[in-house]
Amino acid sequence: MKKLFKIGGVIIVVLVLVGGTGYLARHELTRIQEDLPAFSHAAGESREVMVKMSDGVTLYTTIAFPENNVTERSYEQEMGSFPTVLVRNPYAQFGAIMRDTLCGRFVRYGYACVFQDVRGQGESGGQWVPGENEVSDGNDTLDWLINQPFQNSNIAMVGPSYLAAVQWAAASGGLPEEVKTFIPAVYTTDNRAVMFHDGMFRHETFTAWASMMKTTNSSDDDAGKLYQQAIRYRPHIDVDTKVFGMDMPWYRRMVSGASADAEQWQVPGNEEVRRVPEELSVPILMIGGWYDVFFGPQYKDWQRLATQSKSRFIIGPWTHIGSGGEALETPNSDGGLFQWPIMLDWLDHHLKGEKLVNKPGVSTYAMRDNIWIERDSWPPKTETMRFYLSDPGNANRCEGGDLHHSKGDPSTSIDYQYNPDDPVPTKGGAGMLAFILPGFDGAKPANVLQNGLCEREDVLTFTTEPLAEDLKIVGDIGLRLSVSSDAEDTAFTGKLIEIFADGKMINIRDSITSLAYRNNAELPQSYTPGEKVDLDFEFWPIEWSLKKGSRLRLDISSSDFPKFHAHPNKVGNWAEIAEVKIATQTLFTGLGTESYLELSVAQ
Repeated sequence: MKKLFKIGGVIIVVLVLVGGTGYLARHELTRIQEDLPAFSHAAGESREVMVKMSDGVTLYTTIAFPENNVTERSYEQEMGSFPTVLVRNPYAQFGAIMRDTLCGRFVRYGYACVFQDVRGQGESGGQWVPGENEVSDGNDTLDWLINQPFQNSNIAMVGPSYLAAVQWAAASGGLPEEVKTFIPAVYTTDNRAVMFHDGMFRHETFTAWASMMKTTNSSDDDAGKLYQQAIRYRPHIDVDTKVFGMDMPWYRRMVSGASADAEQWQVPGNEEVRRVPEELSVPILMIGGWYDVFFGPQYKDWQRLATQSKSRFIIGPWTHIGSGGEALETPNSDGGLFQWPIMLDWLDHHLKGEKLVNKPGVSTYAMRDNIWIERDSWPPKTETMRFYLSDPGNANRCEGGDLHHSKGDPSTSIDYQYNPDDPVPTKGGAGMLAFILPGFDGAKPANVLQNGLCEREDVLTFTTEPLAEDLKIVGDIGLRLSVSSDAEDTAFTGKLIEIFADGKMINIRDSITSLAYRNNAELPQSYTPGEKVDLDFEFWPIEWSLKKGSRLRLDISSSDFPKFHAHPNKVGNWAEIAEVKIATQTLFTGLGTESYLELSVAQ
């Protein structure tokens, strides 16, 4: 029987067998299933300790060892022969499963494995406040670990999502020389850039996460139902007490963090963690997914990485749990977030001195070509292709306005009404989490059929002619729109879609911006209703091959819910606004305007 455990960004498959022999064989069975190298060791003993932090709080820590052939075991004197992997975990509900799965495999490959419950979770002491103590606790844990006799001065840190956040935090201020590398998957050092996209809160991800993490050491059967209530509750700032039934100061700070000077970003260590990539001294193995919630900022971490020439970045066709979308097949993309063969190769090299098979560089999964491409750096050299928006009178209908290379069309303006109480529903894309969680009824992630959206009166559609040859997008996608609104603040969205030759429509990338935080502003800007402004949208980069006969489609609107909060069309912190208004939005195209799409295409 196969059971699927969803663990806040990690999926762990455990084969549950009957009988003691079957139980002992489960690691061997999963190794064979994943086509991994033969184990080098049997599992040895394990011990549980409470590790004392500098403020006196103790954290519950399990140490698992490979079998060691000594006559009389003395961990204090005779076990200093193991390279060691450190995993720090916040998900108490699944701690035992994760510990057994990760440490159970690492010890069989000759690594000691240290698995620690973070502060306030599991059996650890202290209070759980997301992110607040990870710098100091990570540093204290490493200080303790490098003084343990079982490790041989070759240490690595491993894990995805929050388990990667604690790695970046521990690297803040520098790493001890015993730490040779770490493997952060699907996370970033810049949390503001992922929680808020130009002032728009990534509702579906972080409200879902808060629903799951509102209490420690327990699961809530009603969490999914409460999540659905929470994403629609106004003013959202009161969700903790009115919906979740408890005070959650950390979530109130989170939803109020659009501005760079917000309280959320004044937590000690936040800025130090954000600077880690350019100050890092060790090579790392990064793992990301085109459709992961953290990918955009994670890619910028890679661009800033001081040890990039010695590091490796794997970018697969994955969501936050290593899965794909329902509308596209992605063969050759097994392994998801852990990528065990590459991870073991990386650790064997950096902790054991063995030859490195998978060299530094960037490995990307090319969407629609369904192949992996190895490069020293990414993206490769490209050229820019520009498509101007024009409206021959049908942008409000599914046949759409035009996208073409000429700017010579007459100037036109197109109006639509945006109602926050009737937002455009999320259909696919990056940056989603609720779909992972049973009972949350989350929007479908990654690649999803786009039928139906263009029928809405608040969606403007523009399309190209059928492509005469294949067109490969590699890297950045840019969109500039000339717009105005009768609201003092509002939002605009853009979504890029491929219309296949058979009429099937699948999303490629999407973006959103608000007027207050337009053009990547860190602090809110004022806007005068009726003023024409140019908006530059930031799309996360991708590698995607459009096929001959396909058409490009661009949808313009003002909402993408619940991936992002539905903008209330009023000035101020969105979470504190109880009443909304309907806004009239205007898009300007043609001569005298700056409304165009730009693609980075392979030369």
